[in-house]
Amino acid sequence: MPENLSWVEIDSEAFKNNLSKFREIIGPQVLLMPIIKSNAYGHGILEIAALASDFGVDYLGVVNGTEALLIRSKSIKTPVLVLSYYAKNQIEELLRENIDLVVYDIDTAKEISDIAAKINIVAKVHIKIDTGTSRLGILVQDAVEFIESCSKLSMVQIVGVFTHFADSENSDWTFTDGQIEKFRDLLFSLQRSNIKIPIPHAACSAATIISANSHFNMVRVGISIYGLWPSQKNKQIVQKKYPDFDIKPVLSWKAKIIQIKNLPKGTPIGYGCSYKLKKDSTIAVIPIGYNEGYSRMLSSKGIVLVNGKKCPVIGKICMNLTIIDVSVCESVTVGDEVVIIGRQGKYEITADQIAEQTKTINYEVVTRINPLIPRIII
Repeated sequence: MPENLSWVEIDSEAFKNNLSKFREIIGPQVLLMPIIKSNAYGHGILEIAALASDFGVDYLGVVNGTEALLIRSKSIKTPVLVLSYYAKNQIEELLRENIDLVVYDIDTAKEISDIAAKINIVAKVHIKIDTGTSRLGILVQDAVEFIESCSKLSMVQIVGVFTHFADSENSDWTFTDGQIEKFRDLLFSLQRSNIKIPIPHAACSAATIISANSHFNMVRVGISIYGLWPSQKNKQIVQKKYPDFDIKPVLSWKAKIIQIKNLPKGTPIGYGCSYKLKKDSTIAVIPIGYNEGYSRMLSSKGIVLVNGKKCPVIGKICMNLTIIDVSVCESVTVGDEVVIIGRQGKYEITADQIAEQTKTINYEVVTRINPLIPRIII
């Protein structure tokens, strides 16, 4: 097996801790669905699916049919819901693999029913409702009629109805409360129409922690099970409400130095000669770049950790390589470990710090780590 020159470490104990914290908040009656879409927010979809299943979660949430089938190919039997989309030519296999499908148009619902009839499998579906995010979903005012139509399809079982919050990360919950009210009104209308749906669900990470009113019968927790906060506002609210609620970062990203050079003051560094050494320096090259998910916006701004020291990124970040100044290190050799995200000695580099430097969100920082980089469970 070749040596890894860049890898992502997944802290299984931190992940279990985070799941446990959410289980404590929602109690034993509410179902727990970790969202593991988009390579589990960069953490490794198969690795996280296995850890979550071993923990005993109730559902796994993925974005599309391809992710769902990948999970099933590894003999993971936990119920899976496709949250957003799937190809029509995947429907039969998805049904055979006992995967729940999202529905938000009647033609797809009818096609699912027809395919289910051919293979004699009752299709389990969740109806997606747009209560204000203006993304995927049936408009809430059309939902009762739509669900009534779906309920008449002979080979379709509606096991869930769900919505998604647009603004629950913020301290002002006016809009979110409005979405909850619309969703609750829909559920009451369905009851009056004698339509019983076992699993209404709405809450993301932020909403789950802030308000039990958002829990319904299942919560869909994403970013926070990976030990990252949906927003700083959300973190402040939660820490005030639940002082003991402590989530731990699950992901560390590391690489090994592949070359070291001693260069004189004034030497230009990298593409465009945009950086010139201010003094005689020792520089090192690490095998990550923007292809690996390290943002080019960190050129001459990023910081990595080497031998317990903070070392600056210098020059332009390349497609597959980054140059760092390791002059501050007393000794450094090829093969030394470099921490891009994570802790080394007394210092830590977080996804939030990188997000602030690159004017984005922590979700993007971890999700964009190239899926070909090995994920290693520790």
